[in-house]
Formats: sequence, structure tokens, C-alpha cells
Amino acid sequence: MSRNNFLWALATVLAFFAGALIPSGGTQSAAAMQTAVQPKSPKYLEINYMKVEPAKNDDYVRMEKDIWKPLHQHRIKNGQLRSWAMYGMKFPFGTDEKYDYVTFNAYDQFTQLEDPYGNAAQLLIKLHPNMKPEDLARQTNSARKLVRSEVWELVDEAQ
Repeated sequence: MSRNNFLWALATVLAFFAGALIPSGGTQSAAAMQTAVQPKSPKYLEINYMKVEPAKNDDYVRMEKDIWKPLHQHRIKNGQLRSWAMYGMKFPFGTDEKYDYVTFNAYDQFTQLEDPYGNAAQLLIKLHPNMKPEDLARQTNSARKLVRSEVWELVDEAQ
């Protein structure tokens, strides 16, 4: 994928994700929407790029949905994370692509990024009592390869 195509794809994904974080106005009038308080977008986005072997695609998606998503939901509930999302690449595709999936962790404060899984062992026991932390690490690493991870800071926005 050329650099321009990559940047265009990344900008599209980020724009979609940022737009998904802002609730729609529904059937409110324009005046009501102007006076309604809109929540601010998260200040930081952690973007993780994953490469998955084609034979392990279903295992990876199932692992993210069944194991990691409940962990993230608990972190959201406890205020450690604003939101989490997972996207799969549709186009372009092929064996030369550097990644197949991206996950987004949205944070309001940088301190939330400094120790995002501080209580991971206790949380894992609570949510998945039959799984040990080392089993989770082994299963995660065998299902996908982390190509890279980036942290983006919100510089400006229009509401």
C-alpha cells in the first residue's frame, strides 16, 4: 500500500471513529441541537494495528469479542477507558498488507494510558475465572501479531 493510500485509509478510519463517538441529534430541532451540550471527543486515541494469519481469522475475532471486549467494557464502566472499538480492513486486501485489523482505545486523560491494565490479573480472574494471565498472553500472541501501536492526541475539533 502506498504511503498516500495508507494515510487516506487512516484518515478515513479516524474520521469515522471520531464521528461515531459523537451522538446524533435524532429528531431535535436545529435550535435545540445548538443549545444541547455536546460531549467532547476523547483527548487520546491508542491505535493498534494487527496482522492475522488467514487460518486464524475466526479465532482472532472470537478472542477479541469474547475475552478482550468484556475487559474493555469493565474498564469503560470504571472510568479507565472512554471507549474501545475494533475494525477489520475490507479494501485493499491481500497477503502483502501489513495489517488486517485495528483496535481503538479512547482515553480522556493521558494518565489513563500510563497504566491501562493495572489490575489486569484481578480483572481477568473476575471476568474469565478459568483463564490465567499467561494463557491470555499466549492466546493473544498466537492469534495475531501486533504490527505497531500509535497514540494520537486531539489537537482541535469542530462541534
